[in-house]
Amino acid sequence: MKTLVVLSILVAVASAKILSRCDMVRIVKDSRLSKFTQYSVADWVCLTDHVSQYNTREVGRDVRDGRRWASEYGIFQISSKWWCDDGETPGAVNGCGKRCTDFLGDDLEPDIECAAKIVSERGMEAWSAWVENCKDKWIAYYTYFCY
Repeated sequence: MKTLVVLSILVAVASAKILSRCDMVRIVKDSRLSKFTQYSVADWVCLTDHVSQYNTREVGRDVRDGRRWASEYGIFQISSKWWCDDGETPGAVNGCGKRCTDFLGDDLEPDIECAAKIVSERGMEAWSAWVENCKDKWIAYYTYFCY
């Protein structure tokens, strides 16, 4: 059984899709994320660059006090502590009502749906990477030559 789990993880990692910056611009521009007029397409592209480097199957681990606190999934690095269920995170809320693995495929609709919920409830400040790397910074170059 362990061999099957390890093999499944290796296949998922080996087949991870890395989008280009311009792919991400087009995806955001054509999605409901562009309806949040207080944030630009460049804000979303900057965020995904810093959290996942446009990798649709990125999984990040957040360890606090030497123990696993939460994991983050997909291109937007959606947290298992607040927004999805990974079956492992203690005290998880699952605000998007999704399994965390739903954010690891090449179909970005679940990711976009949850990211829209996050930003409508908490703003992009919900992502510390956006606050640190994108907020109030000149980020227009993220969309250059992509339209």
